[in-house]
Amino acid sequence: MHGFIKLAAVALAAVPLASALPFSVPFAASRSLAARSGLATGQGQAPKCDISQANLAAELPASLSALIPPSNASLSQVTIGFGTQNYTCTSGKFVNVGALAQVFDISCIQELPAISANIAAAINEIQQLDGGIALENWLAKMAQWSGFKLADHYFDTSIGTLSPVFNFQVSGGDFVIGKKLQDIADPFNPTVNVDWLQLTAVAGDAAKFLVREQTAGGQPPASCSVENETLQVPYAAKYWFFA
Repeated sequence: MHGFIKLAAVALAAVPLASALPFSVPFAASRSLAARSGLATGQGQAPKCDISQANLAAELPASLSALIPPSNASLSQVTIGFGTQNYTCTSGKFVNVGALAQVFDISCIQELPAISANIAAAINEIQQLDGGIALENWLAKMAQWSGFKLADHYFDTSIGTLSPVFNFQVSGGDFVIGKKLQDIADPFNPTVNVDWLQLTAVAGDAAKFLVREQTAGGQPPASCSVENETLQVPYAAKYWFFA
C-alpha cells in the first residue's frame, strides 16, 4: 500500500469526523453558519483537540527559520494538501499559472507515531503514483463524505493579480487570499519538489499567515518546446494556518 494511502486510512480512522454538508454554502452565508456551529469565524471546522504543542519550528531546518510567522500569530490548523501545480509553456520554459488542490485537516493526528514517523515519506510518494490525480479525487470524495476535508486551494485574480486562495466554504468557514512573504527552495530535492513558502493574508479572514513545507513533487521539466502547452504536475505539501 502506498504511503499516503496508509496516511489517509489512519487519518480517517483516528479523527472524530463530522457530517459533511450536502450542499454548497455561499461565502455570504458561511460566516453565519460558522457562528451557529460554534466554529472559529472564517477558519472552518476547528480542530477537535489541543494543538498548542504543535511546533512548526521543530520541523524546519534551522536555515529555514525565516518561514516561521511572527510570535503573536497563533496556530489554528495543521493540514496536508494534494493536487497539481499548473504550468504553461512560454518561450521554452514552463511558467507557473497557479495550483489546484484539496486540503485536509491533520491537526489531531500529526503527532501520532504512525503519522509523525511517516508523513514525509508518505507525501513524497505522490509524484511516483500512476493515476495520482484520480487517487487524489477519490480521497477528496471520501473526505467530503466524512467531513475531514477542510478547504479548497486554487488561484484567482479577484484582487487584481493572480493570487493563491484557500476557500474554507466546504467546512463552514470563509476564505483567505495570500501574498508571498518568503520563498525558499525545497531543502531536499528542489528540482522535483516545489518551494517552501510563507504567505500573509491580503483578503479574507480564514488565516493571517500560512506556511507551506514538506513539499513533494510539483516541479515541471526544465524546458518545453510547444508554445502555450499546458502541464499539470501532481504535488503534496503540509500547510500550517495561523490566526
